[in-house]
Amino acid sequence: MDHATLQRRLASLGYYAGAIDGIFGPRSKAAALECLTDGPDYSITVGDVEQAAALLCVAPAAIWAVYEVEAAGDAFVHGRPTILFEPHRFSRSTGHQYDAAFPRLSSRGWNRKLYPSSQQARWDQLMDAVALDVDAGFMSASYGAFQILGENYAVCDAPDPWSFAWRQAQTEGDQLDAFIRFVEGKGLKKALQRNDWAAFAKGYNGTAYRENRYDERLAAAFARRRAA
Repeated sequence: MDHATLQRRLASLGYYAGAIDGIFGPRSKAAALECLTDGPDYSITVGDVEQAAALLCVAPAAIWAVYEVEAAGDAFVHGRPTILFEPHRFSRSTGHQYDAAFPRLSSRGWNRKLYPSSQQARWDQLMDAVALDVDAGFMSASYGAFQILGENYAVCDAPDPWSFAWRQAQTEGDQLDAFIRFVEGKGLKKALQRNDWAAFAKGYNGTAYRENRYDERLAAAFARRRAA
């Protein structure tokens, strides 16, 4: 998707009234942020999780464990989905062409120092990346309660990265739907059914999952949720 197409999408949703000029300046950025803030941000319910668990043939505690660990239970912050922008993914998606000029946004290697601490700063980082490349920008962030990376838009049945980000900005139910599709599409269902947290974390978080102890944190969260 190019910037003019994104402007048209925002205009069709009633958020952008400027020229369709393909320039992702302050007006376009503000429109995109407003669109991704409006929600309605409805929370998931116990019944929603029970239904999802039945579809995946897992205990509800398994889904709650992922929910708890991935975004620390915060699906939305200030009306927007919780995100984490990944500069190394943006670098890879854009053929490393922005590494030198935009090192805060594009890094050939993973670097924890490039993760801002606040959600506002992370959203600013994402919008700056989108100003360079719409698809690569939205593909390079993970969203919501289940922190699914935008690169997975197709397996989550979204037509493009922007649409995936927009859906993640609607409700926790949309985020849960993406989680179900991701688990099924990536072949993680059996690991989740077995409560094999190492195998699940490897497929869900990548091969560096041990560095963040995702498997241990998921196992601990599952034990807490199951005992509740």
